[in-house]
Amino acid sequence: MRVSVLTAAICSAVLNGHVAVARDYTLTLTGQCPGRIYIEWSGATPNHRQGVVIASRLGRTIIPTGGCAGTELGIQDNLWLVYVISTETGEGTRSGLAGSHPCGWQMQLVESRTCRVSNTAQFP
Repeated sequence: MRVSVLTAAICSAVLNGHVAVARDYTLTLTGQCPGRIYIEWSGATPNHRQGVVIASRLGRTIIPTGGCAGTELGIQDNLWLVYVISTETGEGTRSGLAGSHPCGWQMQLVESRTCRVSNTAQFP
């Protein structure tokens, strides 16, 4: 897994600078950390890209620049964009191996173009 510092390039629209949390844009994390982690989402806009963002704790981070400038995330500290993946049909799943580093950390999804954010979920 290639890890890079969070950039705002994953989005291309701003929704009036407010948190764009769609109640039905849902993230679920299951599995075992360290070990295999399963990321599952639903309620995403089909055929968009979404950033998979992790941070060491819950909190507040405002994306400072780019297409999603002003979008508020519900996670903070040691923020990383770890993947950009397709939303597919609006729901899907991915899995990967996690070492001990992210165990207990938080994850959130950020949808491109709409800048919607999912709920937060903690690594198991």
